[in-house]
This record gives sequence, C-alpha cells and structure tokens, in this order.
Amino acid sequence: MVHPLPQKIEAKEYISCAETPAIKLTAPQDFLEKRKASGSVFSESGNVEVTAVIKDCREYSYINEIAKFTREKYILEISGDEKQIEIKAYAASQRGLWYALNTIEKFAAKNSFPIGTITDYPLFEMRGLIEGFYGNPWSFEARREIIALAAKNNMNTYFYAPKDDSYHRRRWRELYPEKELSELADLVRFTGDVYMDFHYCIAPGLSMCYSSEADFEDLVNKTKQLYSIGIRKFGLLLDDIPEKLAHKEDVEQYGETVNAHIDLINRYYDFVIKLDGENELTICPMLYHGKGNEYYIAKLGQTIPPMVNIFWTGLDICSREITTYEAIRFIDNTKHRPLYWDNYPVNDAEMLNEMHIGPIIGRENDLYKSAKGLIANCMEYAQCTKIPLMTIADYLWNPEKYDSDSSFRNAVDANIEEEGREHFIIFADHLKTSCLKDANSYIMEQALVKAAAMLTGGDFLGAFSEVEEYGSKLFAAADYLKDKNEGIYAELKRWKDKFVFCAEIFEQAVEYMNTGDEEVGKKIAEMNAKYNSEATVLTGFCFRAFIELILAGLDVED
Repeated sequence: MVHPLPQKIEAKEYISCAETPAIKLTAPQDFLEKRKASGSVFSESGNVEVTAVIKDCREYSYINEIAKFTREKYILEISGDEKQIEIKAYAASQRGLWYALNTIEKFAAKNSFPIGTITDYPLFEMRGLIEGFYGNPWSFEARREIIALAAKNNMNTYFYAPKDDSYHRRRWRELYPEKELSELADLVRFTGDVYMDFHYCIAPGLSMCYSSEADFEDLVNKTKQLYSIGIRKFGLLLDDIPEKLAHKEDVEQYGETVNAHIDLINRYYDFVIKLDGENELTICPMLYHGKGNEYYIAKLGQTIPPMVNIFWTGLDICSREITTYEAIRFIDNTKHRPLYWDNYPVNDAEMLNEMHIGPIIGRENDLYKSAKGLIANCMEYAQCTKIPLMTIADYLWNPEKYDSDSSFRNAVDANIEEEGREHFIIFADHLKTSCLKDANSYIMEQALVKAAAMLTGGDFLGAFSEVEEYGSKLFAAADYLKDKNEGIYAELKRWKDKFVFCAEIFEQAVEYMNTGDEEVGKKIAEMNAKYNSEATVLTGFCFRAFIELILAGLDVED
C-alpha cells in the first residue's frame, strides 16, 4: 500500500521488478529539473520507463464521482513484466503530474507495481500546513524540509504565520530588511518549485488603529513589498487580540469591533485584488471557534466578499472532532465554506508539556464536501511534526478511505531508521495525549489491564508473564533510545528521558513481583513519586494504577 492511498486502483496483478527499480522519466524539461532538485533520481535507461503527458481536457481535470473540476487529477496506465515496467502518466497540469510521480516513486520504493489503471485525485481542495505556533519559528532549512515532505505527500498549501516572527505580528508596520526579505523570497521560490502555494499572513490587530489612514498605508506598503518577491496569496490574521477597540477614534467611527474588522477586510481585499486580479486573501477572525452562528462571525461572514477564505478551528480552539454538520451550520450563518485551521499537532501554550505525535483522528470522512480545506497548525518541533503531518496529508487526499493506524505506521516507517521502528512504536504509544483524546499508552494498557485482572483473580504467574512480556519490549525500546540524541530524538529528549525513567521503574516493579523484596518496593515508591512530579506528559493512567496495585500490599508511602 502507498500513501496517500489512491482513489481507484484497477489492477489485475502486482509485479515486482527482477532488479532494483530505476525510473527513466520523459517529461517537460522544466518539470524534470524541478523534480530532480527535489531529490528524485532518474536513470538514462531505467527498468521503469515513465512517459508524462500533460493535456488539459475533461478526462484529466474533472472528477465525475463528485462533479468537481480540478487541476490536480492524474491517471496512470501501467503495463509490463518483471524485466520492464511501462507507465503512462496523464494530467492536466504539472501539479497533477507531480502527484503522479509521487505515487510512482512510492511504488518503486516498495518494488510493487499494480498492472492496470490508477485514477487519482484529492477530495479536499486546500490541503496543507500553517507555521502558526507560539515559540521559536522554524529555521529556513527546516521550513524547506517540511514543505518538501508535504509536497511529496500531495499537500498543496503552506501558510507563513509564525507568531514570533516580529515582522509578521509585533512589528507588522516595518518592511523586511534586505537579508530577511531575501531569505523569504528564496522560500517563496522553493515552495513554488515543489508545486505548493505560499500564503503570507500578516497580523496587525495588536496595535492597528483601524480608522487610521497611516496605519492602512503601512499595511499596503508591507503588502507591496511582499508582492515584489512573488507572493500572490495573503492572509490577514485578527486572532488572539483584545475584544474591545483600543483607540478612541475607532470607537467613534465603528462603535464595535466587528464593524472595524469588516471595514479593514473589505478595504484590504479591494487593495489586494487591484494590485493583482490573481491575488487571494484568507482571514482569521477575532472569533475563530464556536458554533459558527455567533453574532461576530455571522455578521462578519455575511458582510465580506465571498471569495475571501475564513479560517475556523471548529467548536473549540483545539477541537476533538470536526464534523460535516458543524461545517454546514457555518456555511448557513456566514455564507462561506470554512477553511479549517486545525490546531493539531501544535503543542504550544498550555500544551507545552505534551508531545503530539499520533495520527489525526476525529475529522469526519465527508468533511471535504462542505469545507474549503484543512490547514494543520504545526509544532515548534519540526522533526516531530513530520509524523502527524504525513497522516494529515493522507486524510486530506483520501478521507473516505483513511485508516489512522496504517497511516501512522507508514509515517513512522518514513521518518524512523529501520532498526528503531518497533522501539519507536513502543515509545510513541505514550505520546498521544492531545485534544484528539486518542488512546494514550494503549499498548501498555492492554498488557497491564490483563495482568491486573489476573492478579485480582489470583493468577500471579499469568500476571507476571504478561508484565514480563510487555516489559521486555519496554526495556529494549528504552535501551535503544537512551543514547539517541540527534534529529527527531533531540527534539524528543525530555519525553525520551522520562520514558527511560518509566522503564527503570517498570523494571523494579518486575523484580518486586518476582521477589517481594520490601526494599525494592520502597525504591519503586520513591521513583514513582519523582516520576509523577515531572511535568512532562507521558504515560496514561494505566501505569500509575499498575504501580499502585503492586505496592498495595506494602506499608510504603507513594
């Protein structure tokens, strides 16, 4: 299976090449060069010969199943045998061809090619990520790395909005200095080269006087500077600001905040469109979560242009679920399809002790019918972000067939060295505490609940065997991880350290179950108290309950 899962595979059989697959690609030269620059390797005489055909016609740009026009559809016709695979790739645009190559390269990596026809297309229109967290912004190198990963997994949108880039928020009036502007321009070019849309967001709401022509002129000048480096998609963020107007002049002119925001959005949209008719605007309103029928958002939505995208996080800032019914209610009240700013996997603010590395869940599989798209707010931890981001990419491309377990396993395999994957799965089992209410420590819980039931029933040997079996996996994972300190493991350090400590406590618990040594029990109680005092979030309640259960017969303090 490849990820994202194609919509339709009609294959009579799967064939593996007798020799390692080597792709020979015949395609437009500019596309070929961009693909090579992104890391693809092509052969002069490969045993997988791919011919790309770009043709703007109904067959390659219309999705009959959902009656929708798109430039992102592609069709693969695959034939051949174990000596030579022939693939015809058809698309209406180079972006569609990009997605076709993504799929072909994944088949080649697995050396398993379906002989037949693949018809594939995305179900969500806007699929991507936003760098919108509080904390240290990503480096430009990290941004390119994450954007490239998103592009290789069929995402199409990147929003630049790091809260702690001072020129984005606090110093929004000021033009970027030459060095910073050059770096941003390089990122804009790179994003386009991997067929992603770059959106620049500006957040003036903390200090802007909405009635001030000088302030609006500052916004215009900043936008012109950004336009000069190739940015054509803009975001106006009015989130996380005081609810009441701060300036006397604004109160006199607008009366209430929503009227000031409506005026700003309409004036700014008019400017952006006059600057270039192809420009686009997305806004994040001051009220960005709820039922969607609240006064502020209903009035704002019905009074701004229908072509302006509106960010919305769902019922809550960090929503456990996002449903189609909620999206329909939003449309009814605002006359806009919601563009979901999904606050997963972000772990800033009150969530800073959590590590959100699990798969996306709780988003309905037909949400694409009512939503403009979904944009994932990422973590400060760029390497850790890759795992949940890949599952989000899978969901957004093909939500009808999304399998969170399979997607998560694929993401782990793609980002973790082969010898460490099973160990990482045991570790990552404890990194699913988040707004999604995923089952944290599920693997551990299954083993410990079974062992506890055996203990209660008097089957000590059975309980010991169950604990020992899980413990062997836990100890092996901790031993493997404890000296890993680079890449993703550097970002995971405090969670990794606590995991290693958890394994040490568990090891003492196994010894205590085997010997009943009172000194070991006291040591466990001391270690457990230290473990529970550490703010870093790791294991679920099952671990604490297990320790309390085995110490219940001893006169020691927890």
